[in-house]
Amino acid sequence: MASTPKWIWSNLADPTPVNRYTYFMKSFTLDDFPEDTVLRIAADSNAMVMLNGTIIRRRVTRYDETNITCEVISVRRYLLMGTNELVIMHHNWGDITTFQRNGQKHAGLWVKSSFVSSDETWKCCTVPHFVPHTEQISGIAGDAKRIRFPVIFDTRALSLLSKRDWQPVQVVTEGPWNTPEDVETGNQRDYLQHPHAVVNAGNLVVPSIPDFSPIKIAQRIRQSQCLPVADMKHKAEGLCQLQQVPWRIEAKAGRSLYVTFDLWKPVHGYPYLVVDCSSDLVEVDLGYGEVAAPIYSGLPAVTEDGWVNTEAVVGQGYADQAILCPGRHRLEFPDERTARWITLHFHFKADGAVTLRDVGIDHNQYAIRPRGSFHTGNPLIDQIVNLCLTHAEITMSDVYVDTPGREDGQWIEDNRPRANLASAWFGDNALRRTMIRTLAQGQGEDGNLHPFYPSNFPAFPAGWDWSMQWTAMLYDDYMWTGDLTYTRRFWPHLVKYWKSLCKDIDKDGLWKTTLLMADIRASAEWKKPFTSSGTITPWVIQRLEYSAVLADAVGEHATAIEWRETARKLADAFRKYHIVPPHRDVPAHVADIMGPGLSIDDRGYSQASQTIAISLGLLDPTEALEDIDYAFSEPVGAPSPGVTRWNNPTYLRRALNAMVAVGRTERAVRHLIERYEPYLAGHVRNTTPAALQGAFGGPLPEYWIGREDLGLKPGEINPHQPEDDTGSHGWNALALLWFHESLLGVTIAKPGGVELNITPRFGGFPYISGSTCSPKGMVHLFADKQEMCLEIELPAGVMGHIMLPDEFGSHAVAVEGNVQQLEGARWLAPEGGKLSFRVL
Repeated sequence: MASTPKWIWSNLADPTPVNRYTYFMKSFTLDDFPEDTVLRIAADSNAMVMLNGTIIRRRVTRYDETNITCEVISVRRYLLMGTNELVIMHHNWGDITTFQRNGQKHAGLWVKSSFVSSDETWKCCTVPHFVPHTEQISGIAGDAKRIRFPVIFDTRALSLLSKRDWQPVQVVTEGPWNTPEDVETGNQRDYLQHPHAVVNAGNLVVPSIPDFSPIKIAQRIRQSQCLPVADMKHKAEGLCQLQQVPWRIEAKAGRSLYVTFDLWKPVHGYPYLVVDCSSDLVEVDLGYGEVAAPIYSGLPAVTEDGWVNTEAVVGQGYADQAILCPGRHRLEFPDERTARWITLHFHFKADGAVTLRDVGIDHNQYAIRPRGSFHTGNPLIDQIVNLCLTHAEITMSDVYVDTPGREDGQWIEDNRPRANLASAWFGDNALRRTMIRTLAQGQGEDGNLHPFYPSNFPAFPAGWDWSMQWTAMLYDDYMWTGDLTYTRRFWPHLVKYWKSLCKDIDKDGLWKTTLLMADIRASAEWKKPFTSSGTITPWVIQRLEYSAVLADAVGEHATAIEWRETARKLADAFRKYHIVPPHRDVPAHVADIMGPGLSIDDRGYSQASQTIAISLGLLDPTEALEDIDYAFSEPVGAPSPGVTRWNNPTYLRRALNAMVAVGRTERAVRHLIERYEPYLAGHVRNTTPAALQGAFGGPLPEYWIGREDLGLKPGEINPHQPEDDTGSHGWNALALLWFHESLLGVTIAKPGGVELNITPRFGGFPYISGSTCSPKGMVHLFADKQEMCLEIELPAGVMGHIMLPDEFGSHAVAVEGNVQQLEGARWLAPEGGKLSFRVL
């Protein structure tokens, strides 16, 4: 029986070292296998867990330090009868500024199981082969601190492993942590991602870098000149085959060589190398690239000769180094990296040779279960689906992150629909629950929420328009599960939130605030006193109504009445003040802002501001149709003169939904394809050199006003993009959610998914086919316009409310399955099962 777990650390006199790797070890003996073989691990800051030589977890889920959680790992298959050894490599970040944690008061490790727990009998030692330093990677824009540090792996120190001096640990008796609760999520998924192509290989001209240090490795890569050698590239390509052919390179002292690999898509995880070295000393610089040319500048970040600006996305210092001595080495770099391209620069300090046997990234992600699908017969849609799935998965690490490796923050605004995407395509709700809990822990004194908690990166005062998405997440959790556990747990947070936000509603029913992050949504300046946002107010109305549903569900009926009345008051005021009447040739529309002394021309007209209001029915049908036809004009939904284009990628789905709401579904499809075309492999609008497009195209842009939209030349700045635009952002994957919600047309009608709405739409395609997850199981749908048939398979016992496609018209249909016609094209399937409709 294991002892009661205690928090332990290597040295209480040094509680928050920066970028320190430490081994913790405990041997234990099993005379029989225990009934309970679950191992719980909590680490402040991070940890890789090895049991009997096998890595069983590479990192821990982010946490608020006071409310730290533990990983729950089933380890039965790794346990041995007799002696077992548990080794944990702890990586302490220290009290640094990051997007991913809220600082640190004390480093520590906590282990609990029925067979081994952390206590004073453990041993520890400093990891010898990672060169110690405190240089933190910083962003291009505003010197924003990343959570990452350059890693220098010195193989010469590996010989010290067998001689390491294990010291007794020290017990932390007054740490900042509560007893860790189990994290909501399960195992991570690891597998090796090998390169698929060689961009180029050859000789290097290397600059002299004054005061060279770990943070300047990336600078050396960026400033080196690549001189391709065809024969070297050809030989390096053997590593990209299924049966990898090792690449041997020989060089004299002072010579530098390089190779740049293409993974074809962004991959997140842990870089690794397998090499044989017969030189006394070789330095290998590893650089990583995500975008061929940032949309911000249009200047190359990766070129066909194999040059990579490894600092183009994540920031200054984003690179690693291996120091090789003679022998065979498998090196894994234990800090997370994201890359589409990997470049290796070999610097020979002595005559010799290096044989590169393998290189790549140990892909490490949240373990999704790919279940959803969508097909139309259009190859462009197939490409879009594949690109979106790549971006959706790579940004599901321990939570829904903004960009893995760059910011790593779980930004509230786009994470809400991405969690719905994960439910529909992967059947997941656990990651949403982790997000709900951690974001609630970041609620400020004013009731508002830190927009990407846990983090100590400055964020307050925060924007209400982003934080209100948390209230919708709580509603989504209830609709998916039918379970009120999280609603009850975070009910005080919900009440506090709305009490504070609603203080800014005036006597006329206008919600006025300057605390908005609407900088990439509106065309008019909104940061003015006494200004009300037409873009965001509809969200307030809908989120209050969502919260009223939760209030009724937990028995807080008086609060539900209050919130519904407030939503009604806001809706009335919206109708009165926010809708601009028709003038000149411009139809009635939603103004971006409303405030005293503003003329019609000063109030702004953006595509974004129309989307939510129209989807919620805040314009009458005639107004809504005329507004959409003007804001999203034929044939592809481009803005008419004087209308600002939407840019934030979450508005892709909102724009498409608004077009569907007024019956312009085919235009919505054309709009979607037109926005994605410049990023599809082989497309005539894709300006990336063919050699850098890869098989899948991409990456998708961070924001959607591109260089083509503005007619910019290389070097001219696109003001609608960030300076460090990334190749691995998840919010541009929301087309996947729209395919399921609006074309397959499957949405949840009642909590727990006991009733579903099924409203399929062809969108101009010859057929639609796909599978989407529901809380009670998979929904399969196929509709063919030529055959005029619709086939649906619902989970048993789930009631389906079915609306036949408009193309079926008023024709009589032959029906198979247990369905009842309600009126016209509306049908009810009371018990689920297989259903078929065919026009006679």
